[in-house]
Amino acid sequence: MWPTCINNLTPFECTLSPELPKFIREAFQNNGIANLQEMFIPFQIIAILGKCGTETYLDCPNLPEWHVENSHDLDGPAKYFADIGNYYWFDFDLVDRKNKLMQFRVVFNEGDADCNDGTWGAVWDRNRSVLVANLLSTGDCEATIEAVSKEYIDNYQPHEVWLPIKFENPEEDPLPFTTYYAKDLELEKAIGLAMRWCIAYSYESRFNQYVTNE
Repeated sequence: MWPTCINNLTPFECTLSPELPKFIREAFQNNGIANLQEMFIPFQIIAILGKCGTETYLDCPNLPEWHVENSHDLDGPAKYFADIGNYYWFDFDLVDRKNKLMQFRVVFNEGDADCNDGTWGAVWDRNRSVLVANLLSTGDCEATIEAVSKEYIDNYQPHEVWLPIKFENPEEDPLPFTTYYAKDLELEKAIGLAMRWCIAYSYESRFNQYVTNE
């Protein structure tokens, strides 16, 4: 059902908190929403599963083709990919306007700026292993989130609320890539924000900058 690497993930350094992270709160405030009760996010991070080296998941969907080609031309896939980023795994639940619950599992690689990457990976229904969205590296520090499951595209009823998906200052963004949303769907935007929420917990330095509300 899931790749074997998921059984040997390295835990994140910081423990998941139910509170809204600092970087999201500040994004709402910068958009004129200061009341915490009005800061609506239609999803909840359920579990941050951990991370693994890129070399441990060579079958990851949407692994950029240029990396595959380069790995054969240089030192072989295992050694090559050991120096190319990490995969981050997490589960989150999304609730639409009709209170329909959607349960997802996400894996993404933040890429390597020296290789002109964006992030890549995939989003699945975690109960059925159905692919919901592709995470595509589409340029130097650019990524595209593309919903591909007709079931989820058709069934998700958007709240049509403002979500913090753009950060003008890279220092305010835990995943400082330009993110595109292939179909401009709220579903795609929620995935992008959830990825940022996840990676903010990956290192203590990021936690202190993006998560703590002290």
